[in-house]
Amino acid sequence: MEVHHHPQLHHQPKPWKEYLLEGLMIFLAVTMGFFAETIRESISDSSKGKEYIRSYVEDLRRDTGNYSIILTFNENKLAALNKLSACYDTLQKDDKATGCLVPLLVNAASNRSFGFADGTLQQLKNAGGFQLLKKVDKDSIIAFEFLVRGYKNFESTLLQERQDIIRGMVVKLISFKAAEAIRNGATGNIPTPLLSSGDKALLNEFFNDLSMYRRVTAKQNELLREFKSRSTRLIKYFDEKYHLE
Repeated sequence: MEVHHHPQLHHQPKPWKEYLLEGLMIFLAVTMGFFAETIRESISDSSKGKEYIRSYVEDLRRDTGNYSIILTFNENKLAALNKLSACYDTLQKDDKATGCLVPLLVNAASNRSFGFADGTLQQLKNAGGFQLLKKVDKDSIIAFEFLVRGYKNFESTLLQERQDIIRGMVVKLISFKAAEAIRNGATGNIPTPLLSSGDKALLNEFFNDLSMYRRVTAKQNELLREFKSRSTRLIKYFDEKYHLE
C-alpha cells in the first residue's frame, strides 16, 4: 500500500528588522493619535478661554459706562459740601440764617454704592474657568478683583459709617418737618425753623461730621476714577491681545 506523505510547510521567520518596523509604525500611530487629541483639546480649551476673556471684557465695558453716574452724583454733592466753611461762618453770626444748610442736608442725605459686573468672574471661579486662561491673564483678573474687594470694604465700612453718622446728627439737630421734607426729596420750600435747638456745640459737631463726610465722598470718587482708568487699560490689553473688537 502506497503511503502519501503530506509535505510539511515550514514558515520562514520574519527578519527582526520587520518586527522592529511594525513596532515602530504602531508606536508612531499611537503617538500621533495622542498628539492629535492633545492638540484638539488645547484648541478647544484655548477657544473657551478666549470666550471667558471676551465675556469679562464686556463686564468691564459695562462698568466703565456706569462709573460716570456715581462720579457725577458725587461731584454735585461735593460742590455743595465745599461751601461748608462759608455756611458755618454765617450760622456763627446768625443761627437763624439757616438757608445755607439746606443744600448741605440735601446733598448729604444719601450715598451711592457701585455694583461691579461680576457674572464672568463668578463663572471663572465656580466652573474652573481660570485653568483655561494663560497665567498672565489670570493674574491680571485676580489683581483687579483684589482691588474691587478692597473698594467694597471701603464702601461698606468707612463710607457707610460716615453716612450713618450724618443721619444720626440730622435726627438730633434738624426739626422733624424739615428732616421729613428732605428725606422725601424736597430741595426747596423746606419747612422752618430748620434747627430743632440753638445748641451751637451740637451744630459745630455736625459741621465736623460733614467735613469728614466730604472727605470720604472725595475718596470714593478718587477710587472710582482709578477703577475707570484700570478698566480701560485692561480692556485695551485684552482687545489688542485677542483681537476682540
